[in-house]
Amino acid sequence: MPGQIDGYYSTRRDHLLADFDRLLALATPWTVTRFGKEFSSMLQSDARGEYTRLIPDIPYLQGFRARALNQFLLGTAQEVAVYKAMKKHGRSTGEAWELCHHTIRLRMAEVPKWKIRMYRRFMFSRLAKKIVSRRAHRQERGHFGDFEIEYIAGDGDAFDFGVNYLQCGNLVFARKQGCEEFAPYVCMSDIALSDAMGWGLIRTQTLADGCPHCDFRFKKGANTRISSKTPAVQDTIEMIYRKEAYAGEAGNG
Repeated sequence: MPGQIDGYYSTRRDHLLADFDRLLALATPWTVTRFGKEFSSMLQSDARGEYTRLIPDIPYLQGFRARALNQFLLGTAQEVAVYKAMKKHGRSTGEAWELCHHTIRLRMAEVPKWKIRMYRRFMFSRLAKKIVSRRAHRQERGHFGDFEIEYIAGDGDAFDFGVNYLQCGNLVFARKQGCEEFAPYVCMSDIALSDAMGWGLIRTQTLADGCPHCDFRFKKGANTRISSKTPAVQDTIEMIYRKEAYAGEAGNG
């Protein structure tokens, strides 16, 4: 497929495994508290094995504009590895996602604040919005491997700019790995990412939920508002929010 290289990460296996090991270690205190020390140790070993097997299958998208999509694909592969390991030991899809969500929160907390401010400043700059508006006016579509993206000009009120994912490489990858049930959960990665990066992301539907496209709308200074049309996924989101709210209140107390 033009613009996509398969097997690219096989030569970078050690680097990817080192990053994954660090993530697993970051989440260890939470997994020990949630599932116990023995299960946590077993999970780390099994998840690492699953990720090792996945690495040759992770697509690499060529071109500067695909850099963010490559990071999303790597994150999806990590989450799929955790899901496969959790499923192997009889844990639910919701439990697998709770672990993934918590780990993303921890990882994003490590990103330097200056880097987040710089990224957000550019993302909502006049230049960036002008670029999206011009692409939208031309009805331009971005094609990056298994991704197809439609650009949406902001309306000046509800959102600053947006994109519709008409095809999603993350969904394609999850399905190829036999993880279609988990795919709608993977979309929920954007909750922790939007909160940390200040995307102000509003999204009401995804391809993984069976909708015709994923409707990403970004609003500077807005709260993240993401929902799922898959009931089990939405229930998991609400459960996680309740736990986080309770933990926040307990911490403030």
